[in-house]
Amino acid sequence: MRPATAPDHLDITADDGVRLTADHYRAPAEGEAQGAVLIRTPYGRTQYAAQAHAWCRAGYDVVVQDVRGRYGSAGAWNPYDKEGADGAATVRYLAGNGLLRGPLILAGASYDAHCAVEAARVLEKERAPEETRRPVAAAPKPLAVVAMVPALGLCETAREPDGTPRLRDRIGWWHQHGFGKESGHPLPAAELRRIYRQAEERGMDWMIHNLMDDATYGPGSTAGWKRLWDATPADLHALYGQLNTPLLMISGQRDFFVAEAANLVRAWGSAAPRTLVETLWGPWGHRLANDLGAGAAAALRQQGGLMARIKDFLAAASGWDPTGAQPGPFGDRRPPVLQWQPGDQPHTWHWAPATPETLPHHLNNHGES
Repeated sequence: MRPATAPDHLDITADDGVRLTADHYRAPAEGEAQGAVLIRTPYGRTQYAAQAHAWCRAGYDVVVQDVRGRYGSAGAWNPYDKEGADGAATVRYLAGNGLLRGPLILAGASYDAHCAVEAARVLEKERAPEETRRPVAAAPKPLAVVAMVPALGLCETAREPDGTPRLRDRIGWWHQHGFGKESGHPLPAAELRRIYRQAEERGMDWMIHNLMDDATYGPGSTAGWKRLWDATPADLHALYGQLNTPLLMISGQRDFFVAEAANLVRAWGSAAPRTLVETLWGPWGHRLANDLGAGAAAALRQQGGLMARIKDFLAAASGWDPTGAQPGPFGDRRPPVLQWQPGDQPHTWHWAPATPETLPHHLNNHGES
């Protein structure tokens, strides 16, 4: 299989006229593409070439887009705002211009996973009967969402499930990514510790109104930082309970947002019949397989990495019938959770079926009850 070529440049217009920039990678020419993967990110689309080529090697076309207000895309950057509508507009553009070869997969990790689940929600809403009167051509329904270590929303990233502020983590993220056209340098560890201690000593009110100011981070920064801490929890069942787009969740025992990922699994399609929802679960953190030890990582690579399990899920999703009239290609007894764990023999690892009850309920960002 020959290497994927350099990407084509796409300029896509959002519903309100804002220009969104994307790179379009095509799978190698031999045979038909297995599908088209859309990844939307605030972290700079050009940083995703390796990830895009991995999807291309697996047989998929890939579109990587800068979200509104970031890097090549126009508009104002307000984290967790308009990602569903902009994602749906992007899908309509791709479909209308013949750029979707095969079924659509919405994918992403961390903030990008939020973009994926929100696009799926808006796309399904556009196809609902009560929405057919809208003067917008319905985009194709996604084959599946692949959400990895998702950072689901303002409140969900700002606070633990018990309401405890995630001060250190949010100070670091918003300093580096929360303001401006491009990400800056991360805070040095010593400086982050100093600011964190100062915020703890002076209290939440001082932290909210003084820590991120317009003079340092640009116009609107004070308001954006306050918006983070004023945010209320998202009602995941109300947002995603009616969806029947298949969801593959990839989360880890050491991820910051492990409890939120488990809550999304429980909410997704909970009010819809037979929505396919599966979870890959392992001893990693927010960097997924890059957090594994050498032995566990080598064993995972030998079994095709996470991509092998993703492709298996997409194959199941392609034949899944939410009505139950037809069995899936592998029957209806797929395990809802697979866990990457040590084998019975020393230095061996394997995927083992687990039950949804093994997923966490109320954990903090250290993976502790």
